[in-house]
Amino acid sequence: MTAEFVLPTLVAVALVSTMGWIDWRLRPRLALPVFSAAMLISATGLLLVVLATATGFVLGPARSTSLLEWCRVIPLHHQIHPVVGAAAVVALAIIGWRVGRVLRARRLAIRSVDADARIAVVDHPSPIAHAVPTKAGCVVVSTGLLSALTPAERRAVFAHERAHLRFGHHRHVLLAELCVAILPSLRAIADQLRHSTERAADEAAATHVNDRGIVARAIGTAALGSPLLGVPGLGGGSVPRRVEALLFPDRERLAGRRVSSLAVGVFVAAGTAVGVQLHHFGVLIDHLCNGAS
Repeated sequence: MTAEFVLPTLVAVALVSTMGWIDWRLRPRLALPVFSAAMLISATGLLLVVLATATGFVLGPARSTSLLEWCRVIPLHHQIHPVVGAAAVVALAIIGWRVGRVLRARRLAIRSVDADARIAVVDHPSPIAHAVPTKAGCVVVSTGLLSALTPAERRAVFAHERAHLRFGHHRHVLLAELCVAILPSLRAIADQLRHSTERAADEAAATHVNDRGIVARAIGTAALGSPLLGVPGLGGGSVPRRVEALLFPDRERLAGRRVSSLAVGVFVAAGTAVGVQLHHFGVLIDHLCNGAS
């Protein structure tokens, strides 16, 4: 396992992780596909490297047995340094636990409500509001939140959460959380992605109730709660920025064409790097499966 073999993935990881350090302020229609795809390719590239290293370390000694005679995919045990191999095994176990944690949280959120229900009210003093992607699409709110809102603000909350379900934001949020579980350095860009989903839902709610101030007040109330893993919620993203964008839309600074093009360029560069990594994997498998040493 050489440095040249893992270099493309390291480049992709560095590029996408660095994206999170920049406040891109992309429009949601651009931010969601670009951020989601960038996170996916970098996390996938890293997972492939870790998986290949761990598999080669654990199963390498079996290469000389009839167990793996059909193909010489698994590298020899001595080709992977014991420290590197052991670290890969530990990393793979941690990734598996973190991914399982995200999936369990999402599964619990879905199972906590009736699959055919469109609204679920939970008896809890904290302000809670999130969209659960059940069969019918369910908006979950708490009694604590409802009691703190006016009727107009309640309509804004439901319009906001319905927009999440209508736009499929739960898929982007889940993907982001899974990628962070694999590669924690993606947290910053995942936070920007979640913010983009909330801004899109904010604007949809403002259009529905025809009053941006009502939506801003509802957001401020819901900000005291904590969003769930894997599902979009009213209190996600940067609440001060969301409120300011609603109350003073002329002040919202969105990225221009040059910045948007730069963000897309970083994504394309990362995708190219992972493409090279996948090519390396293909060449390696073809090389070893054909019996070359």
